[in-house]
Amino acid sequence: MIAPILPAAPSCRDGTVFSERYGDAYWSLDGGFDETRHVFLDGNHLPARWRARGRFTILETGFGTGLNFLCAWKLFRETALAGARLHYLSVDKHPFRRDDLAVLYRQWPELTPLGAELLERYPPLVQGFHRLHLDGGRVSLTLLWGEAAQMLAQVVARADAFFLDGFAPSRNPDMWSDALFAQLGRLAAPGASFATYSAAGKVSRGMAAAGFTVEKKAGFGRKREMLCGRFGGSADHEAPKERRALVIGAGIAGCLVAERLAGRGWAIDLIERRDGLARETSGNPAGVLQPVPSADGNRLSRLTLAGFHYALRGLQALSSDPKLIWQQCGVLRLARDAKQIERQRRIAESGLLPAEVLRWVDIDEASTLAGWRVPAPGWWFPHGAWVHPPALCDAALHAAGNAVRLHAQREVGDLLRTSDGWRAVDAAGASIAEAPVAILANGHLARRFAVSSALPLRPVRGQVTCIPAEAGRDIKVVVSREGYVTPACSFGVHVVGATYEEGATDTLTRDDDHRANLARLRQLLPDFAATVDPARVGGRAGIRTVGPDRLPLVGAIPGHEGLFGLLGLGSRGLVYAPLCAESLVSEIETEPLPMERDLAAGLQPAARSGVA
Repeated sequence: MIAPILPAAPSCRDGTVFSERYGDAYWSLDGGFDETRHVFLDGNHLPARWRARGRFTILETGFGTGLNFLCAWKLFRETALAGARLHYLSVDKHPFRRDDLAVLYRQWPELTPLGAELLERYPPLVQGFHRLHLDGGRVSLTLLWGEAAQMLAQVVARADAFFLDGFAPSRNPDMWSDALFAQLGRLAAPGASFATYSAAGKVSRGMAAAGFTVEKKAGFGRKREMLCGRFGGSADHEAPKERRALVIGAGIAGCLVAERLAGRGWAIDLIERRDGLARETSGNPAGVLQPVPSADGNRLSRLTLAGFHYALRGLQALSSDPKLIWQQCGVLRLARDAKQIERQRRIAESGLLPAEVLRWVDIDEASTLAGWRVPAPGWWFPHGAWVHPPALCDAALHAAGNAVRLHAQREVGDLLRTSDGWRAVDAAGASIAEAPVAILANGHLARRFAVSSALPLRPVRGQVTCIPAEAGRDIKVVVSREGYVTPACSFGVHVVGATYEEGATDTLTRDDDHRANLARLRQLLPDFAATVDPARVGGRAGIRTVGPDRLPLVGAIPGHEGLFGLLGLGSRGLVYAPLCAESLVSEIETEPLPMERDLAAGLQPAARSGVA
């Protein structure tokens, strides 16, 4: 179950920030910077331990003000190997609001640039995992909003160092639980270290029970002692990996996977049967970016909420690219009937999501937002958007640079296992490309290959209708329900969609489907629909691919080493693809996953197809 996140309510006392809820300070009265260096950095023997590493992972309990993270980040960028990556995971039950952090960071001029970059990407206070990419992708910060043991139980990672920085056990006994210590032991890499300002016997016993040797060292300032220690085993030394992959399919899924791989230093052969990027369903003129909230935190809700915010951060990071076309205009999701009105209102007013993410609006406010009279109240997503998918594909490959080689108009006839990887061949058996790793991102066509023929994928034909924009009939926001309509896109059309026909694979447009889309438009915006001449509409059809429960398939293809898939994005590709591409590449690289363990496991092809 998900729960509302209650933000920190800090106050200032004696030169430090104080928690009224726990009756404790966020850092030592003797100085926050010096405490971080002494306890957490020196206590974990940093930077010496990461100087020879290409990748280092820190897990922290108690993100608080973010001071420990900012100090670790600053030290990492000053001392780590060129090209090295830092993964930092931090959990907090009562995180700070962005505005409170902004005020606090003005006091730390030496951290101003890093603090500003963090605040630019700081996530909303929604329970779950939030991955942020910083320092040009060199640093990945995964913030876990929620109760510590519950959140850590969902982490997939191997931590090299632990910063244990929750409030004192006497002030916050619920955090320092046996369940938390057990999770720290589960997540520890061989030779992992830990450090904490606390010298409490409960902490010492808990860490020892989790498999750590524990010793006392001189504490910081007026604190006489602190604890630190090591987990059993020797630190892993990463074996050199040949970072080459072939990706089949150059739509949203394939392009975003290629960009994520390129950011880790991979070389990618991207193979596309059409004459360029996004020529199939990803070629639609506009798609909608919105989550699907729920009261019970089901898998669809958690995946779309996390994917929605991750996608927004990615779009903002790419916004300097003139190729990118999108508009963060907001999305209205109108209620269908009286039962849904009650459900939507209950969820919106439950406090599960802050108003910056979701608000309930009545008919009058919804109509004002839309710029046209709407027939029902509903959800308002202020950060919702429409995106031109081909432009997103272009921007992703532009970001990937020379790491990607595009093989256009090359249809893969089969995918063959070789002695050291995979070879894509055409219908005549001629080789297109080969690499140690292969990733299927070609929708239902993945079932054409013998190695992936058993995947539970099915095609769904969808047609959108394009209405010419005209002066005097603007739509201010995306309006959706069973269908949707966008504001006028930069290429001069409103997009209305979309039909949903399972099993069909033809892509010729049909007049009947245009009529069906216009009927949806009349349900959404009756007055606007009355101004549309059906004879002047156009559109296009594409083939989506869905899995058995309309959630994507993300991960290793069972029974085939080095073969992976990002498939079954359905009608939510813009929400699913960015986060799922990051998750897939994190899995391939054995990095910390950006989503909950149960969620990632439930998307695995093996779990969806029943094949072990």
